[in-house]
Amino acid sequence: MASLHEVLKPIDRGDGRRTAVEVYEALQQSILSGQIRPGTILSQVELARALNVSRTPVREAMRMLQEGGLLVGEPNYRSRVVGFDPRDIEALYMKRLALEALGVAITTRRMSPDQLGELRAVVESLESDESHDSFAQWQVLHRRLHRLIVAEAGDSLVSDLEQLELRSERYQSAYKGAHLVGWWQRGEAEHRQLFEAIAGGDAPRAGELAARHLARTALELLAALAPEYDTVRLRHGLNFAIAGAAAI
Repeated sequence: MASLHEVLKPIDRGDGRRTAVEVYEALQQSILSGQIRPGTILSQVELARALNVSRTPVREAMRMLQEGGLLVGEPNYRSRVVGFDPRDIEALYMKRLALEALGVAITTRRMSPDQLGELRAVVESLESDESHDSFAQWQVLHRRLHRLIVAEAGDSLVSDLEQLELRSERYQSAYKGAHLVGWWQRGEAEHRQLFEAIAGGDAPRAGELAARHLARTALELLAALAPEYDTVRLRHGLNFAIAGAAAI
């Protein structure tokens, strides 16, 4: 693994709170992208040196990352990057299943023509050759799709889903590294079906498709990263999410 000095770029010094947010974002991105691997021990002193900041914003950023589930505290002002616990993948996707199915069903009933047009453009871009050739470009578009399909579900729910999606990407990056290039294209047909349900105003169907899309991803991740893990709770979560979307 590359050293912290190779992975992290020095941050321009500023006010304490802004610097803490910048440290948080730099560490979050490095963890989610796999540049800082699971199990890595991070020292406040070493991080402060690598980022050219004091320990105060590093301490605040590490607290935020612990709250987000990416780090766990260790003795002597250190933290450890959380590993791939199948129970975490399961819990993470069960939350996403329930919240996103609900958010999609609500948004389907409220989406404006302009939002629908943007969603169509994103789906078409995900189907393009440019997206097929670049996981990084696909990921940006995929994030945008998942923001749009819950855009009218309320700021709090949208914010919660954004954080859950970022945590999901850490596992997706590990899966991408261990499997054939292009695995991310498997959801294309699902994206198209989801768009058509939203465009048709079918809220229960859209919610169900969103839940099934996430469940399929979660099951593939668990099969790859923890093949012996029992996924029965995840399957129960899918049924619950579908029933919830149908009630909207």
